Amino acid sequence: MKIAIATASELKIRALENALRILNIEAEILFGKTSSGVAEQPLGYEETSKGARNRLMECKKNFDADITVAVESGIIPIEGSYFDIACVRTITKDKKESMAFSSGYFIPDWMAQEARENKSDIGVIVQKLSGGTDKDPLSYFSSKLIKREDILSQAIVLALVKLLNEEQYLAQQ
Repeated sequence: MKIAIATASELKIRALENALRILNIEAEILFGKTSSGVAEQPLGYEETSKGARNRLMECKKNFDADITVAVESGIIPIEGSYFDIACVRTITKDKKESMAFSSGYFIPDWMAQEARENKSDIGVIVQKLSGGTDKDPLSYFSSKLIKREDILSQAIVLALVKLLNEEQYLAQQ
């Protein structure tokens, strides 16, 4: 089986590898950078989902894979606060699609605003704050207790489960 992921990010590739381990799937992983066609830091579920879909379709064109995966993180406003939530989109060779979202974590207002105003992403802001090369906001905010890679793996599993267990989703009582 060949699975393509629309990224050159080592973190997202590791997240896919972890998801495949959880699902007990052996696959050759193909990867390549793609364009989201949306803001560097998408705002809201719609823009985030659209960015993931754009990446998905570009990656699908670039690789002959059985399954293609795309991940797009966005800032999601909820009741006056901001949360970083990733959208995972998947598609099979025969065009069956699935989508899932990651767990979300709180982003300070000032950081969400800076990301939008500077057309940057919160990973770049966190990298400056930490004074290092770590661009993982969740690791930064949790004092390294939780990694972004882990919640992305979970979201990838959720998106793939629908494709892998299609009959359960189609069953009616």
